Amino acid sequence: MNLNWAHTHLLLNHFPIVGVIFGLLLLVYGMFKRSEDIKRASYWTFVIIALIAIAVYYSGTQASAIVSGLPGVRGEIIHEHREVAEWSLIAIEILGTLSLVGLLFVRSKKAINLFVAIIFLVAIAATGLVSWTGLQGGIIRHTEVRGDIPFLVPAKTESESGGHSESTESDHSH
Repeated sequence: MNLNWAHTHLLLNHFPIVGVIFGLLLLVYGMFKRSEDIKRASYWTFVIIALIAIAVYYSGTQASAIVSGLPGVRGEIIHEHREVAEWSLIAIEILGTLSLVGLLFVRSKKAINLFVAIIFLVAIAATGLVSWTGLQGGIIRHTEVRGDIPFLVPAKTESESGGHSESTESDHSH
């Protein structure tokens, strides 16, 4: 078996999704228990996920060149996934950076509470973005999850539909 960028991306792409959700749940648990140790564990989770997210994004960029010519793969779906992935990467990197700052520099009780609130809000945003990115990535090759939900799949461009700009029923029949 040859390991290429598409394989690498498929192997790594679940880590940011699961990791950010896990880190968020851990943070909420730490807030509920008022445990600084648990909150710090969530910060470490976010830092590690921020590093992994860089590799996921890079491998996805490389993987797009491999899958773009495959049957059933539409360029606008890849483009949509890449655009959402950029926002996810930004959110996760902000989350990881804030978490690292919280781990290394924040010591006063007032600053800690403010940092927890900020990290909590950024983690919620990152969770939403990375989940949407995963959904968009899944529909690149998994036509069975596209269904009849029009907002998941961009309409074909005129050049792809032979001059027609609207999707046909057959586009959604998978």
